Amino acid sequence: MRAEDRELLRPYVTNLEGPVFALRNLPEEVVAVLFAYYSRSPHGLRENLLKLLREGDLALFESPSAEGDSSEALRRAQERARAFHEKWVIGYGHASVAEHAVVHLAIEDVSILASKVIEDARLASFTEKSTRYVVFDPERVYALSEHEREPWYTAYRAFVTRLLRHYHALLPEAVEQLRRQIPRAPEQSERAYEVALRAQACDLLRYLLPAATQTNLGMTINARALELLLVKMFSHPLEEVRRLASRIKEEALKVVPTLVRYADYNPYRAQTPERMAECVRLFVGSPAPEPAHPVVLVEYDPEAETKLICAMLYEQCALPYGQLRRLVEGFSPEKRARVIDAYLEGRGRHDPPLRALEAITYSFDVLLDFGAYRDLQRHRMMTQLVQAFRPEHGYELPEVLLEWGWEGRLRPLLEEAALLYARIARTHPHEAAYVLPMAYRRRVLMIANLRELHHLIALRSSRQGHPSYRRIAQAMYREIARVHPLLARYIRVDLSEYALARA
Repeated sequence: MRAEDRELLRPYVTNLEGPVFALRNLPEEVVAVLFAYYSRSPHGLRENLLKLLREGDLALFESPSAEGDSSEALRRAQERARAFHEKWVIGYGHASVAEHAVVHLAIEDVSILASKVIEDARLASFTEKSTRYVVFDPERVYALSEHEREPWYTAYRAFVTRLLRHYHALLPEAVEQLRRQIPRAPEQSERAYEVALRAQACDLLRYLLPAATQTNLGMTINARALELLLVKMFSHPLEEVRRLASRIKEEALKVVPTLVRYADYNPYRAQTPERMAECVRLFVGSPAPEPAHPVVLVEYDPEAETKLICAMLYEQCALPYGQLRRLVEGFSPEKRARVIDAYLEGRGRHDPPLRALEAITYSFDVLLDFGAYRDLQRHRMMTQLVQAFRPEHGYELPEVLLEWGWEGRLRPLLEEAALLYARIARTHPHEAAYVLPMAYRRRVLMIANLRELHHLIALRSSRQGHPSYRRIAQAMYREIARVHPLLARYIRVDLSEYALARA
């Protein structure tokens, strides 16, 4: 490589010779195009990048002046950027190009209710304001100003603000109650002790936070997944979500101006829930829900053990699956246990089980408070089918608060929330959910393979976990152990009872 070519490339790659290198200082759409070349070009990425640099296509990406959007330099850069993207990105004509462009978005002052829509994106990474370590501002609630002419609007604003003020006012009292119950450990500094007490208090009082509470989150997502998310958001019944979609798209276009430009409202996405609701009205009706355990294993494969052992052996033999399965069906219980032991007993403390455990799935009908759902939704490798957030399933409060005799102080607020929900829902059923505190329950169908359940149960049953979702994880384990004791044997679970999480 010529010396001048090396100098031209040096700012954009981490090394000039090795077969493995990273890209840097390049716009995300250019990265996407360079990776897409691999499918069409006989040359390496450095050669293709060098070609673009020589032809001047990338000169336009020098930093424009900081004079604002009206600067002439920025205008010219945007024009040349559009030309580049039309030539190389649209010209490639396949959506996989977009998977190599990554966008980092900060999304602030979004309601907890709307944040759950955003965080439903499976192929993305999120970090959200913690209800354990952050005290939420009593004045930061979603205003719902698009409905300010509704007769219930004043009551809505007053109530959600009052809920947050109660939450804020009770925190010091909760800290003092906890101080009397939890002595400081000898090795714990006074500051660490105070932080832990406040975290415990926040954990207990998060049940008062309404779904209208505003939160902040960071999202890292590739452009293809972002386009899918935006389509979903543009087609959502909540105006807040649709408005957020417009803002996210506006900012993403500054980073990936071609790859998300066509994301918009989708009639199929928007209208299918309405058609399904009509089917429910016609064919299901509105019978009262039967009493149910919070976690019910509603579907599992009676032949799961055989299928799992086949999956464990398959990669190490040369037999077709059907022949292997016929052999495994004849295995004695001792042989079956030996195969499963051989596959799982060598795991280290931080080793996830291997992929064969994805061969079998379990379906759980789960009734859980919104706070627990907020945490378990993060397990996006599973399939989650979520019913609307409504008050019909009641609410729950931490046992510690009941022991303190606080039920009489909190129950009137929770019951008032249900009454206001009913008032709003008569005309705006989707918006009514904003008033419900996180103590209220919702129902979710969770369909997960055994590998994901190993991860979920181990993580969510741990001492650090919130008691509400610890009980969910423990119940999932017990259900698996009930139907498949051999398969449950290597799931790492903490079945101990703790009134409080380890903060």
